[in-house]
Amino acid sequence: MSSTSFAWTRAVVTPGAVVFALLFALDSFARALLATVVPLLALRVLGNARDVSLLFSVVGWVGVALSLFIPAIVRRYRPRWVYTLGAGLLVLAPFLLALDSLLGLASGMLARVFAAACLLNALNLYIMAYIRKRDLARSEPLRTFFSAFAWTAGPFLGVWLYHEVSPWATYLLSAGCAALLIAYFWRLRMEYGPALPADEPARTSPIANIRRYVAQPRLRLAWILNFGRETWWVMFFIYGPVYMVTHGMSETAGALLVSCGTAMLFTTPAMGWLGRRIGLRRFLMGGFLWVGGLTLATALFVDHPGFAAASFLLAALGSVALDSVCMVPFMRAVRSRERPEMTMVFSMYRDMAGLVPPAIFGALLSFFDLWSVFASVGLFLVVCAWLARWIPRGM
Repeated sequence: MSSTSFAWTRAVVTPGAVVFALLFALDSFARALLATVVPLLALRVLGNARDVSLLFSVVGWVGVALSLFIPAIVRRYRPRWVYTLGAGLLVLAPFLLALDSLLGLASGMLARVFAAACLLNALNLYIMAYIRKRDLARSEPLRTFFSAFAWTAGPFLGVWLYHEVSPWATYLLSAGCAALLIAYFWRLRMEYGPALPADEPARTSPIANIRRYVAQPRLRLAWILNFGRETWWVMFFIYGPVYMVTHGMSETAGALLVSCGTAMLFTTPAMGWLGRRIGLRRFLMGGFLWVGGLTLATALFVDHPGFAAASFLLAALGSVALDSVCMVPFMRAVRSRERPEMTMVFSMYRDMAGLVPPAIFGALLSFFDLWSVFASVGLFLVVCAWLARWIPRGM
């Protein structure tokens, strides 16, 4: 065996940046295959868009409530079993969806939401235990890069298999990826390491955890910045295709816009290198200004679809740059003894970005046109760029 082959073999079985990127990629592919199937299935079961929105909202809020108790589960059963629980729910979710009923649909959606929360929280704990703080800016872009194929091909492949082959083709492939995730995770035999001492007392009060998180300025800043970048993606996935269709383009053009935007994830290694080169603080300030400015430009030239589509794609490039390193401020600021509780609160940024901004967008669209959505998000990201000034220079 050559030294290069040995190095790669060692990299995929020894806990480190490559291992965590592979775990994240398998998790992402299992979820991405159903990302576009679930809304279409919900529309068929419920019959109208209003009830679909209501179901997604209810499932989202229930998922947030359940995720508040993840730290207590981590303390009681350790991260290994929390990660296994999340992957197991990903195996179960497609079979619940296959029931093709309202109960099966709601159960499958909730299983996916809670699985994502378990996997994200546990994986972040492992990353902080195994990756040195000064190496986080190098490992995080690799994780995003490995998930690029999943989120670029998965949504389209899932729908294509569902219609052209069989619904079971999509369901079984998703469940198979989740089963492979479990097998690979247990092959690694990871221990959590010294970051969670065995004698550390359990903290079971979610409200107390949130208060403790909010009391720490650096953690507050990390939450707001990640909420901001996730808000842009929520806006892009929902209103990018809507914009294209309402301005004379086809549904295919809208889907192509989203695919091209997510394909920007393949640039994350270069973005990570640039972030390390110029420093995290300046990189995030520039990234938020880039995305915010281009989103405002989309609002300003909303009647010119060609220009708006180009602005969207350039903004997606900037948003991918933010994705590559935006979690690093949290991982470097959180205290070791508080990681399970603070990681739970931090991870809520993703759930809240999927619930709060769409409600605000709905209110704006009751009085204004689609440009108001782009303008509000653009202004918020400019504010995030201003807030990023408080990231310590040493990062």
